[in-house]
Amino acid sequence: MPSLAVYLVAQYARSEMRKMDAELEKKKHEKDEKAKEIELNVAQEKEAEGNQELLEVKVRLDKLEAAVKEIVIESKKESDSSITKKQENYGEKKQVGPTVSENNSASTKSGNKEQLIKKESVEKDTKLERRKD
Repeated sequence: MPSLAVYLVAQYARSEMRKMDAELEKKKHEKDEKAKEIELNVAQEKEAEGNQELLEVKVRLDKLEAAVKEIVIESKKESDSSITKKQENYGEKKQVGPTVSENNSASTKSGNKEQLIKKESVEKDTKLERRKD
């Protein structure tokens, strides 16, 4: 049997080995934590850059939306004014053109059926043109 001194030295060596293993584990753990922190910082910086770019895009989008709204408002104003102009022109055309009944009565008095047919076709054409406008 080995002596007591050898046994004690072996026990001491085992405890020292455990301490050294614990220190290595601790250092490894700290190293992993630092690496995770660095990765998180990099990820946060990328997100910050991405958020900054996203904010810039949002600002540009807001400006574009405002421009589109202005264009829509202007086009509505223009279409409203063109509608009123068309209505005014339509009213003038009604007043300028002598009544159709006068033309019809004149044609019936003369007894000329061909003229009546021509005038009716002209009236239909003008009605179609008005509908197209």
